[in-house]
Amino acid sequence: MTPIKLNSQDYIKNASTELASENKDLNVFDLPKISKVSINIGVGKFKEGKQKQEIEEYLCKLTGQKVKQVGTKKSIANFKTREGDIVGLVSTLRGKKAQDFLLNLIYVVLPRTRDFKGIKTSSFDKNFSSYSLGIENASIFPVVGFDTSVIFGMQINIVFDKQFENNKLLLTKLNFPFKK
Repeated sequence: MTPIKLNSQDYIKNASTELASENKDLNVFDLPKISKVSINIGVGKFKEGKQKQEIEEYLCKLTGQKVKQVGTKKSIANFKTREGDIVGLVSTLRGKKAQDFLLNLIYVVLPRTRDFKGIKTSSFDKNFSSYSLGIENASIFPVVGFDTSVIFGMQINIVFDKQFENNKLLLTKLNFPFKK
């Protein structure tokens, strides 16, 4: 007997149908869906262009697409920034890329983190429309490799299409490792 191989689309579809079978109140159109995954990295503290470029290449390899650079809108002397300085990198994943990234995050990346005990359930916003996850050291992704000379963190935002508490149930069905 050969094992069944699930791709990311089937995996998320199975989780949402399982959620629908448990909650008879839910309509097919009421099922929670993940609309996008946004990955943000702050690079304002890295003064050298080489370090910023290395982080940008890392994020490009991780997401498989071009990264958007975010600059400052005005100069602030206390922060030693000038208008137009690059202070952040953003990559937004949708569709299959977002689903593949989440599958990789759940089953490969998070279990590899040091002293991992689970992620907080309190990181949802007040409407349950998005979930935010911070990673202190981004070099834990084996897809890209571990040989980065710059240590940096990243924020991962999972955005849903509707605002209700079933989004948390969907992440639970996707085997998100929440703290007990």
